[in-house]
Amino acid sequence: MKSSIFKKVALWLLIIITAVEVVMLVALYSYTYSTIVKEATENVTSAARVAADHIYYINPDTLVAGSDDEMDTAIILTNACIQYDVDTVYLILPDLKNDSAKYIARGISTHQAERQESELSNDLTGQYVEGGLSDEMKRAFAGDDSGITTHIKNGYEDKLVCYMPVLYYKNPDSENPETEIRSLIRAEISVNNLTSDFNKKFREFAVIMVIVTLTVGISAAVILYFRVSKPLKKISMRMKGFVSDRGAGFEKLPVKGKDELAEMSDSFNTMAEELEQYIDDVAELNRQKAELNIAQTIQLGLLEPDSFENDKVKINASMTTARVVGGDLYDYRILDNGSVFVAIGDVSGKGITAALFMARAITLLNNYAKLGYSPAKMLFEFNNNLAAHNPNMMFITAFVAVYDPKAGELIYSNAGHNYPYIISDKLTALNTENGIMAGSFEDVEFPEYTVKMKPGDCLFMYTDGVTEAANKSGELFGET
Repeated sequence: MKSSIFKKVALWLLIIITAVEVVMLVALYSYTYSTIVKEATENVTSAARVAADHIYYINPDTLVAGSDDEMDTAIILTNACIQYDVDTVYLILPDLKNDSAKYIARGISTHQAERQESELSNDLTGQYVEGGLSDEMKRAFAGDDSGITTHIKNGYEDKLVCYMPVLYYKNPDSENPETEIRSLIRAEISVNNLTSDFNKKFREFAVIMVIVTLTVGISAAVILYFRVSKPLKKISMRMKGFVSDRGAGFEKLPVKGKDELAEMSDSFNTMAEELEQYIDDVAELNRQKAELNIAQTIQLGLLEPDSFENDKVKINASMTTARVVGGDLYDYRILDNGSVFVAIGDVSGKGITAALFMARAITLLNNYAKLGYSPAKMLFEFNNNLAAHNPNMMFITAFVAVYDPKAGELIYSNAGHNYPYIISDKLTALNTENGIMAGSFEDVEFPEYTVKMKPGDCLFMYTDGVTEAANKSGELFGET
């Protein structure tokens, strides 16, 4: 039974792509999770140390709710939470004799307070916890001030906790003040809260990767079949019927196996040498054309749909490249606050190089829009990122804007791009001061402007592909 090289290649291609993708996803998740835990460990240790250093004058044995000392303590603990972005910092009074701990004061971060508005609070302030002295707490109470950190992970919680002893100065104003450890600081941060957003985005990314893998695999299989397997069969059949025995003096190709390549080799042995270069040229042209078509499909897939409409805005877009792929781009996004982010850009140069630079640019702009950056800050970070990794010294012009439908305001910033127009009862050019083209120099500030728009107004954006297009007489259209 004849085996098919098409099936072999398609199967191995799918296996390799899937294996690489799984390894990359596992490595990415493991690295990111470890980085988050490491940073959180450093923050929770720093918060505990700062809190312990600042309450040396507080006597926990005489701390009374509502007193000035209690208010000062709460402020110090809260500031430590905010400074190092941890969830909660407690002041604890251990009781070694009864193996219990009294939580006598607490500081809480802003985001933790917001979460607890809709959840049952687990505030331990003022409570005794029987059997609550862990080995880590005992070590800290014994004087270990290295910052004892433990990762509590079970079916109910996943958090990092750090214990730090508090030195109480009995007579702080004397030359040799006496000190003793009477209390502990407990700083904690929820790893679940830190990783929840990452896990959600990682799942979305994994789904996208699976879809891309399937798309690329199916596309490659279809191209392989129609561009290689099926044509080779036809060529083999035509060669057998068209060419007589011309094997004399011609070094035959080895015939191995029973697949399509073997059939081609067997048929090619009857062909003259003058067909070799012609067949190679045709195969190379088909390969290049197939690669460019794939590149064009991937590039267009980076763009948002060419039309969008809701009850606030209507967006229409169009892009036609001078070659199969190019460096022009547009992007838009409805932000979480209801505002609309729009951008347009033009990369220097054309072809594959410009298309790769365009893919990087549109990814950066989209990420900065998700982060809620202002247009000027978007271009500042965008420019720095491109300029820092730009060995070919390419550049891009870009216009970015955020429109607030409620206020009717358009906030925009321009990095050397053709200035857009607002089409209303009159034509208004947004020809305010532009920043330089992005990607050349780092730390460049871009001016930002605000303009009012009325319902029904239209923002018209374009690239120099419009103004530099020529009519039948060879004259450029220009901007007038």
